[in-house]
Amino acid sequence: MFRRIVSASSGVQRTFATAKPKKAASDRPAKSAKFKTTSKKNEKGNDSGKYDVMLRALKGREPEEYTWSEEEKREHFEIGRTYNRMTSVRHNELMKDLQMKINLKWAAINALPTDELRNEALVEDFSLVTNRRGFPTWTPPIPGFKRFRED
Repeated sequence: MFRRIVSASSGVQRTFATAKPKKAASDRPAKSAKFKTTSKKNEKGNDSGKYDVMLRALKGREPEEYTWSEEEKREHFEIGRTYNRMTSVRHNELMKDLQMKINLKWAAINALPTDELRNEALVEDFSLVTNRRGFPTWTPPIPGFKRFRED
């Protein structure tokens, strides 16, 4: 709660009035052997055996370490290389598609006849979508169908 302020110039430490004075080690009474703390081997209580069984059941067994042959290592390396190459191809196709959309958007904006229309096209529309708007479904809506009956 309270901090000590150390003065760099004088080397004297200031303490607050609420701080308790520290006793020297020689002033403290020695503890008797009766009250010395002993190391607690079992902090879990009497159910230590049950706890250990439960812990072993939850942890399970460590699987045996499998040693791969050189041929398997090469095969796994090639699988990883192919995966890396194909994910890069997919990423590049996605980025190409996105860049094409951006280019088409700017081509459409630049094709507008007046500066006022271009400036209007660059303003973002943050209006909310109406809740009466339909959403895509697999089948057309059934005429007269009501999900909940009105009794």
